[in-house]
Amino acid sequence: MRFISCHDGKLEVLGTQAFRAPAARAFTTGLDALDALAPGGGFARGAVHEILSAPEHGTPLFFAALLAAASGQGDEAEGRKFILWCDPTKEIYPPALANHGIALTHLFLVRPREPRDLLWSISEALRCKGVAAVVAAAPRLSRVAARRLQLSAERGGGVGLLLRRANSPDIGCYAAATRWLVRPAPGQRTVQRWSVQLIHGHGGCVGQTVFLELSRENHSVRALESLAHRPVETRPTTHPTMHPSQTPTIAQAS
Repeated sequence: MRFISCHDGKLEVLGTQAFRAPAARAFTTGLDALDALAPGGGFARGAVHEILSAPEHGTPLFFAALLAAASGQGDEAEGRKFILWCDPTKEIYPPALANHGIALTHLFLVRPREPRDLLWSISEALRCKGVAAVVAAAPRLSRVAARRLQLSAERGGGVGLLLRRANSPDIGCYAAATRWLVRPAPGQRTVQRWSVQLIHGHGGCVGQTVFLELSRENHSVRALESLAHRPVETRPTTHPTMHPSQTPTIAQAS
């Protein structure tokens, strides 16, 4: 079987293998179980990806940092190396982002005062060809605004990572290549876990879930298709992307 594709006004004949490997404008995390869920085995550049969570589970900052760090790898040849993180509430702790592979020399924190300024900042940053990824808790979106962000990402060639609440009234308004639902999973004293489910992505493994494990001792990460049964340990923890003086648990805040 062969497929015909039209790109930039040119017709191309593709074999089925073209749908199994990540596209040239895609990036991977290096976590095989996670990458396998994404369309084509990778995350598209020049696109918006949404990370959803329930209010009681906090904001999945770790997963956003993981994708942001991965998006900048291998893209510096095109001049895209900077990561812009919208942080209006001042909850981001930069040294923790450095532990997750984000170079602080390439990180910009933007703190808009108004929701309209936040939306403008996201759109303008996505248009910039020097930006590898833009991370932001999305303001309330209309279908027009969501499409505008997608067009900005296509123009700039970078990646938009929007953090959104799964129960938001405007959750049905989106123009994202993929959408992921992140929830905390039972962890251990030295291991923090999340379940990550692909809930939208044409050509991806929609509905399937992987588990991410983060070692608190060496900051290593791995992705698993399933978890072995282990007794749940309870312990106080602090969020890896927040200042140590703040004390919400990691499971709730990420």
